[in-house]
Amino acid sequence: MPASGSARLVPPMNLAALPRLAARAYDLLLPPSCVLCSCTVEAGMAPVCAPCWHRLPRILPPRCHRCGATRLTPVESDGCAACAAWPLESMRTEALCPMRGPAARLVRELKYAGWTALAVPMGRALSNPAQNLARRAGVPADEVLLVPVPITPARRRERGFNQARLLADALSNALDARVTELLERRTARRSQVHLRRQARLANALGSFRTSVGAGRGEHERRRSVLLVDDVVTTGATAAACVTTLAEAGWQPIGLVSFARAWRTFEPSSDSAPPM
Repeated sequence: MPASGSARLVPPMNLAALPRLAARAYDLLLPPSCVLCSCTVEAGMAPVCAPCWHRLPRILPPRCHRCGATRLTPVESDGCAACAAWPLESMRTEALCPMRGPAARLVRELKYAGWTALAVPMGRALSNPAQNLARRAGVPADEVLLVPVPITPARRRERGFNQARLLADALSNALDARVTELLERRTARRSQVHLRRQARLANALGSFRTSVGAGRGEHERRRSVLLVDDVVTTGATAAACVTTLAEAGWQPIGLVSFARAWRTFEPSSDSAPPM
């Protein structure tokens, strides 16, 4: 056995990074291709071609002015059954695409397949929704702090990144706004996947805390904060984040996301399906 200090120590290999390393090696041998249609894309560009990008479904009116849920008929009031239980009347969400078809595929490729380059066009595309939320809150978009919704430390080690942070970084370049990780996620509680709306909200509360040392200067407090995430489902996670930030002295103005769970229902329904 070599004497102490005579051999170079090799850090343990991150097994979660192997698929991404293999993908990079593959790109050196073959031209990059679109993750949606497999056509060749220009080297150095995001792995999605222009025709596929322009064919992405978009969330169109009529929709709830507060949570962005798609409606069958125009909504006059500022809110609906889907967001009635949300804390803080100022909380709003805007998403770019419904979570279906090619938009859902892009989210999965970014989140689970390690195609982190997709975060650049996906994040930049959030510029208009983000500016809408800032305008409705009465603040300049470039003065808003962008806060990515955090994932658990275990999930971050598994993936090697937080997709919300990647989107926030791309959005910050488009808006000339600053990204600050004000939130930390506690150890995961019960899975949200099969829970209905009210159960999701109750399960998410208490799942977040402000980061140690985040915004220590008092001049940072009361600044407007815009949350960034890849997907909004019921809004329970957003509501928990907004509550945590507000209690710590910040002014959350809402959340912007690339996709939103796709359900359509009437605002008058007393038993609207979970979103």
